[in-house]
Amino acid sequence: MTEFETLPLERLSGEGCAETGADARAFCLGVIQQVYGIAYHPDWHADLDSLALAAADSWFSNENRGAFFLVRNLQGQIIATGGLYDLARKPNTANRLAQRYDAMENVCQIVRVYLDASVRRMGLGSRIVRVLENEAKTLNYNAAYLHADAQTAGTLLFWRDSGYREFDRFTYPSPTGTDTSVDFDKLLA
Repeated sequence: MTEFETLPLERLSGEGCAETGADARAFCLGVIQQVYGIAYHPDWHADLDSLALAAADSWFSNENRGAFFLVRNLQGQIIATGGLYDLARKPNTANRLAQRYDAMENVCQIVRVYLDASVRRMGLGSRIVRVLENEAKTLNYNAAYLHADAQTAGTLLFWRDSGYREFDRFTYPSPTGTDTSVDFDKLLA
C-alpha cells in the first residue's frame, strides 16, 4: 500500500467551501492545460465554475445529485480530484446519448478524475473511482457515463481496467482543430 492510498478523501460540500472549491477548480484547470493543452473555456468548464457556488447552484452538490472529492498531500496541496453529476447537466451530451439509456435520470457522468503527475499509477485514481461509483449508487444512479480523449492511451486503458466499456466515439471542435473523445459507461448494479 502506498502513502497515497491512505490519504483521506475530502468531500467538497456545505457552506464555507468556496475557497476549497476555487482551489479544486484551479487544480483541475491546471491539469487540463498541462495534459491536453486546453485553456479555460466557459462552455467546457461550467462544472468547474460551479465548485465555488452555493450548494443550490453547484453541479456537484448532494442536493443536485452530485459529488466532488479531492485528496491532499501531507503538505495540504490538492493532488487528485474526481466528481460526478446528473447527466442532464450536459444537455448536448444527454441528447446525443438519449437512444442509449432508457431512463436518463438514472445515469450520472463521472468527470474530473485528475491526478498530479507525481501520484499517477499508484492506486489513487482507482480509489477515487471506487468512491465515486459508491456515491453514485447512494444517489440512486444505476449507470455511470464518461468520456475520455482518444489520444490519451493511458487514460483509455485506465477506464477499461476500471470496468468501463467503450461504446462510441465522437468529434468536436477544439482550439487545435477537431478532437475525438471515447464514450464509456458502466452499470452500477
